[in-house]
Amino acid sequence: MTTHTDKIFSLIESTPFLSNIIKKGGIQLKWVLTVSTLMVIVIAVISFLLISISERALIKANDKLCQTIAYNISSSESFLTAEKKPLKRSMILQDIVKGLSKTGIEGFVYAAVYDTQGIIAENRYTYAAHTNAKLHGKYYSKDLIKQFETIHATVKEKIELTIDSKPTVCYRYRVPFEFFKAKIGIIEIVFTEAAILGPVHRARLVMLIVAAILLSLSIYAAMRIARQMVEPIVQLTSGVIQVKNGDLSTRLAVTTHDEIGILTEEFNEMINHLREKLKMQKFVSESTISMIREKRDDELDLGGTRKNMAFLFSDIRGFTAMSEKLPPEEVVKILNEYLDLQASIIKRHGGDIDKFVGDEIMAVFEDKKKADSAVEAAVDIIESIDNLNKQRAKEGKITVTVGIGIHIGDIVHGRMGSKERMDFTSIGDAVNLAARLCSHADSQTILVSQEIIANLTKRKFKGKKLEPIKVKGKEHPIPIFQITGKS
Repeated sequence: MTTHTDKIFSLIESTPFLSNIIKKGGIQLKWVLTVSTLMVIVIAVISFLLISISERALIKANDKLCQTIAYNISSSESFLTAEKKPLKRSMILQDIVKGLSKTGIEGFVYAAVYDTQGIIAENRYTYAAHTNAKLHGKYYSKDLIKQFETIHATVKEKIELTIDSKPTVCYRYRVPFEFFKAKIGIIEIVFTEAAILGPVHRARLVMLIVAAILLSLSIYAAMRIARQMVEPIVQLTSGVIQVKNGDLSTRLAVTTHDEIGILTEEFNEMINHLREKLKMQKFVSESTISMIREKRDDELDLGGTRKNMAFLFSDIRGFTAMSEKLPPEEVVKILNEYLDLQASIIKRHGGDIDKFVGDEIMAVFEDKKKADSAVEAAVDIIESIDNLNKQRAKEGKITVTVGIGIHIGDIVHGRMGSKERMDFTSIGDAVNLAARLCSHADSQTILVSQEIIANLTKRKFKGKKLEPIKVKGKEHPIPIFQITGKS
């Protein structure tokens, strides 16, 4: 049955118009069509079987009725024996046959007794009796004589007669009339088929009405069931679309306890995991996330690669003094406001926040113009903090400043730590020197190395060269420059 249904849907889907209807209706329409088709087939088969059985039963009952009538007519050996004159015998039979027409048997057309030996009628080959009294005693055709010669048992035939100027299908029964086991005539009884099968036709009408009611109920039930099946799927689809659009607050109601209900629960669990991972991403640098996406689980081993990168360190000045005066909650609130401002500027210029260390930011730049990007980000940070401080000062709030150090050079960039806990970061002299420059920078000052100046592709910054400074880890003083703005 499934194969035939699939073939039907394949045929429908090959027709553009019907395919469009099916697609709009979706699973619900397919389910309703499938159930309706099955119900039509089942109802049709059951109706066909019931009607066929009923027809056979009614025809069999009519056969038995005709046999009984014929038996009652032919079981008259006593009057044939008692009455010697054929004319009187035929008159007795005529009364019997005439009486049949008065019984009101539904569908009865006529009954006749044909004499074949001249024993039950005055003349051989005449009507010994007939419902139509005008035929009583008349001769019947030679064609009938030939037909009767071959009849030795009951013969039933389906014939067509003209009744009331209309062609009517009838059943004709011919039974041998025997006298002491000798055939002396033929008894003929005719009934209309419509009368015999009338109850079947009425039953067919009732069945059609019942079938229509059952089909309507089955379609309604199928639609209800389909709706209950489809609604969770539609809900899941809507949830998937919301997640695709970035809404991880989605949570679906579990309305069933079947496979769809299990799928809905798993979907909610998946969203929980996604939310957790999204929250965790806030504690991980973009470069770490990119590395995880690019590597397989078996490739996440310890190790790194040599790269040339620019590093920006920014440290909030006066943080220690402020933290001693204010409650921890207020300190964290102020700190986050300044760190968030700097992080957004760094990202806008293509940088990545490698880590936050207390009140300090470590950012990396690795594009083609990394020196320019790092310096532009630093200048924008200084300007933005100046503007923020003006606003906070008007509101009577505490203000802080930053010092920034920038350097460029070759470092080792990769996965470091232990197999159980690793960090994706950068180590090397370039990192250390950028941090040292940051610690030497005054409030709202940007210090850069000579390597940064050498790698700038555009001379669009204002600045000045400062006296070389001695830093930890370096044998000789290093030349430094202060960036004061954009030219």
